[in-house]
Amino acid sequence: MNLIGRMRLTIRYKILLSFTLVIFIGLLSLLLVSVKITEQNVSRLIDRDMVQTKKTVDLYLKQYFLTRNMVLSADSFHAEADGLVKELGSAVGSTVSIYDSKGKSLSDLNGPVPDTSDFPGALQGRISYAVSQSGTDSTISLSSPVLANGSLIGVIRVVKDNAALHDFTSRFLFAVKWIAVAIFALVFITAVFLSSRLTGPIGRLSRSLKDFSNGRYEPLRLNHRTDEIGDLARAFHRMAEKIEEQMGVIKRERDTLLKTQKMSKTFFDNVTHELKTPLTIISGYAQTMMENGFRDKPFFDKGMKYIMDESRRLNDKVVQILEVSTAVSRQTDYRYEEVNLPVLVRDVCTDMTVKARKYKIDIRCETGADFDFRGDREKLREMLINVVDNAVKYGGVESTVTVSLKRADTGKVTIRVSDQGKGIAEEHIEHVFEPFYRVSGEPQEAERGSAGLGLSLVKAIAEKHGGSVRLASTLNAGTQVIIEIGEG
Repeated sequence: MNLIGRMRLTIRYKILLSFTLVIFIGLLSLLLVSVKITEQNVSRLIDRDMVQTKKTVDLYLKQYFLTRNMVLSADSFHAEADGLVKELGSAVGSTVSIYDSKGKSLSDLNGPVPDTSDFPGALQGRISYAVSQSGTDSTISLSSPVLANGSLIGVIRVVKDNAALHDFTSRFLFAVKWIAVAIFALVFITAVFLSSRLTGPIGRLSRSLKDFSNGRYEPLRLNHRTDEIGDLARAFHRMAEKIEEQMGVIKRERDTLLKTQKMSKTFFDNVTHELKTPLTIISGYAQTMMENGFRDKPFFDKGMKYIMDESRRLNDKVVQILEVSTAVSRQTDYRYEEVNLPVLVRDVCTDMTVKARKYKIDIRCETGADFDFRGDREKLREMLINVVDNAVKYGGVESTVTVSLKRADTGKVTIRVSDQGKGIAEEHIEHVFEPFYRVSGEPQEAERGSAGLGLSLVKAIAEKHGGSVRLASTLNAGTQVIIEIGEG
């Protein structure tokens, strides 16, 4: 797992843990506070109820003895125990028991001797109550001391049913607990969802980085997000685009460098070969003539002729090499002016007609109406001569060379030179624009003086005029050179 993947899990776990801890503490505090408040409210309710019950008991106790013209004393209290149990029980609506000051039952209607904490307190002269609970049953027992002339003469104990209040309190606390659990679960699920929403894009970013490191990249679909995650995704996307762009530049520069190195080697090998042949011939004849002197006049004349021919050939090749170098030099070496291009094309066709007649080739010129084109007149003429000359040299005997010129509405000019020769095989087409490259096995090379520099010059001149040159050829059908110049 990579660094971003581990970071994503760490962030997710921290978010979940933080949310869970905070919500757990909050809900636990809420639950404890709710229980405490409920207990206090229940305690206050019971207190008020017990106070009211005590007042009711005291009121009915006084009324009981007043209505019977009796004075409350230990003897009368003991004697009227059964009556008090009935009257008070009916008045308060609960079970009433009466005991003497020692805790002894004074009525057969009493229940069993109580064992709750309220009864001993009442025997000591304090008003006490206690809550008893057994399963679903709940009771409240109130023990109230009875005083006569400041002395304790007995205890009245009231036992009230507390099941309704206890049941309500239990159901309320149960509901609070489950509501807390439900809130906790909801918040936990929300935390999981939010953490997934926050860390999910980081996971996709992690996978995208892994793919990008392996050379594959697809943009993250997070543009709709306006938060920091979206900003991070967009920044990564821009970074990836920049890297891809730079990688593309590096690859193109690498390919260009390899191609340049290959072309440089080919150029060097071809130049070496082209210059070595005439130099070898000149050196050989010069050495032989030095050894023989002037004794063999026919050989001397023949040797001088070869030396002169090869020297001229060597000079021509050096000039052509310099022309290639000049053609690819700075643009300031070109003198641009308005040139009537159709007239220039027709002049070149006329000039090349003399050479074409030697091979019984007819040059057909299709230029259309005159127009001006901004370029270097001499360079354009040199470009046209090279293309037409190649068509004449490699066109079939008693054939036709067609030179056509068209100007598009955009201003781009297209020149097509077609011959009816043997054509060029496909594997040679991509190399014919390299300096000194010639199709091997062509007999016209030696016979017609090809040096393999013409098309490289044509390409350089066309590019200087904002254009390009390409070649289309079909074996045994002919070749067509298409030159496009001008901005377009």
